[in-house]
Amino acid sequence: MCDSEGMTTPNRFLLPAIAVLAMAGLLSCATAPRVRGSGTIELDEIDVASLVGGRVLRMAVAEGDTVHAGDTLAVLTRGEIAAELASQLAQSQRAESQARDLAAGARPAEVLVARAQLAAAQADRRLAETQYTRTEKLARAQAVAQAELDRARATRDAAVARERAAAEQLKLQEEGFRRLQIDAARSAATAAAAQLAGARSRAGELVLVAPSDGVVLLRNFEDGELAPPNVPVVTLGDPSRLWMRVYVGAPLLASIKLGDPVEVTPIGAKKPFRGHVVQINTRAEFTPRAALTEEEQANLVFGVKVALDPTPGTLKPGLPAEARFPTKR
Repeated sequence: MCDSEGMTTPNRFLLPAIAVLAMAGLLSCATAPRVRGSGTIELDEIDVASLVGGRVLRMAVAEGDTVHAGDTLAVLTRGEIAAELASQLAQSQRAESQARDLAAGARPAEVLVARAQLAAAQADRRLAETQYTRTEKLARAQAVAQAELDRARATRDAAVARERAAAEQLKLQEEGFRRLQIDAARSAATAAAAQLAGARSRAGELVLVAPSDGVVLLRNFEDGELAPPNVPVVTLGDPSRLWMRVYVGAPLLASIKLGDPVEVTPIGAKKPFRGHVVQINTRAEFTPRAALTEEEQANLVFGVKVALDPTPGTLKPGLPAEARFPTKR
């Protein structure tokens, strides 16, 4: 049985279904839209500051200058730090000299003096013993008083004691100082050297140098101004490390992965530059409610950082650019 248009009823219902299937097939074969994002090309910045601060004696660079690692950027001055360095240097030298002197022991001349003093003490002891022997014989014959014998004995005993003391003094001179004294002197020298190193480190903070190659972006102080501690005196930028941050909607975030290649086209450029994804934020730019509608999910955006491949002097920071991520099927 045919309808008024000359087709059977089953055929009339079959055509819409075929059309739907054909459209689905075309959509499945079509390539998904490329993920894009806009942003501004930026570069890594390095703030160069002093841990101790001071008055700016000389600014050695101007904004826009190209510097290399180790170049002097600014020189500060603080009188108390210079005085502390001189004091610590003198104390370190004194402690080191004392430690070396104790470790070296007595000088040869001091040993000779100690030996001479021992020889004199031995001569005095022998003379005292001779006098005592003679006086003792006279006392036995009752030719001298007992007091003379006592005086001779005391003189002999004193000479013997002086001889022993001179012998011990010579022994000390020959053996050198005690080990504990030497160790204490060496420890004092080490402590003084550590304090000197700290003073030198603080003095080194008065000369600011470039930590790496770069370009001077900001010169934050002028000659004669007071630079507080930990406040940037110069801000450097590294033109070889350019990057940009773009924002991608939540529905498209799953198609981007770390390391993916990216094409970055700055405004006015005829060809894109290469880069790659180095960071994907794990949080959206605002805190949404726990339950989101499909429309609200589409409004969520996540920051994606793209590092650009080195382009010697071609790209400049501050340029607006568009980033195109790889096509996903």
